[in-house]
Amino acid sequence: MQRAVTLAAHGLGSTSPNPVVGCVVLDAAGDPVGEGWHRRAGGPHAEVNALRAAGERARGGTALVTLEPCNHTGRTGPCAQALIDAGIARVVYAVADPTPTATGGARTLRAAGIAVEQGLLEEAAAEGNAAWLTSVRLGRPHVTWKYAATLDGRTAAADGTSRWITSAEARADVHRLRAECDAVVVGSGTQRADDPHLAVRVAADTETAVVQPLRVVVDTSGTAVAPGARVLDGAAPTLIAVADDVTPAYEGVETVRLPRAEGGLDVRALLAALH
Repeated sequence: MQRAVTLAAHGLGSTSPNPVVGCVVLDAAGDPVGEGWHRRAGGPHAEVNALRAAGERARGGTALVTLEPCNHTGRTGPCAQALIDAGIARVVYAVADPTPTATGGARTLRAAGIAVEQGLLEEAAAEGNAAWLTSVRLGRPHVTWKYAATLDGRTAAADGTSRWITSAEARADVHRLRAECDAVVVGSGTQRADDPHLAVRVAADTETAVVQPLRVVVDTSGTAVAPGARVLDGAAPTLIAVADDVTPAYEGVETVRLPRAEGGLDVRALLAALH
């Protein structure tokens, strides 16, 4: 299951709005014969990829999956049925699927005579799927707050001369994290001071093409994004959030108008719009 959790992480940033899932198939003797992960939304699920790798060796074996196998037909068929068809004798999954349309896989497997267990490394698997689980359970985006600071709590030189206060390794980490997100959000102050690009410049996983996140600028007054700003290039999609009482001068850029709150835009409204 630990291997399945590791495999699932390869899909971070490329499976939205689907979860990340990893699967390892053991043969009847308990030896690994196939593994896979969900690579992209609309593509084969982790169980299907692992079963394809295992072939006939899956018959009578065990499948370890980070998420309860799905029980519905969407852009792909139900994984519960794929496991039944492959002759799997036992399924162990970490996290129960909270999606009303997809849950029930365990019940289907048991009805087919397959032994089913749940909860192995549940915490680790749930942590890897935190963004998707937050979306499904709470109806809002999962938020990661990122900032860089010196040991004395500064984020830049007082005279504005500093460009980097972090190492090359730390900056590579930032792009890995950015590649795992659906959107990157900055405020108008950062936009004016830094003219950030916000696109992913380093691949998070060499085996998976990077899906560029949505670049979001919270520009309450509608004046922070100047013509020629780097977020307006074609490297990634961009959304500018402005107050609902402002008529922005932006042309050809997607905007969303949101209510004001103390100090700027209503953050809850922004999260709801992004969700």
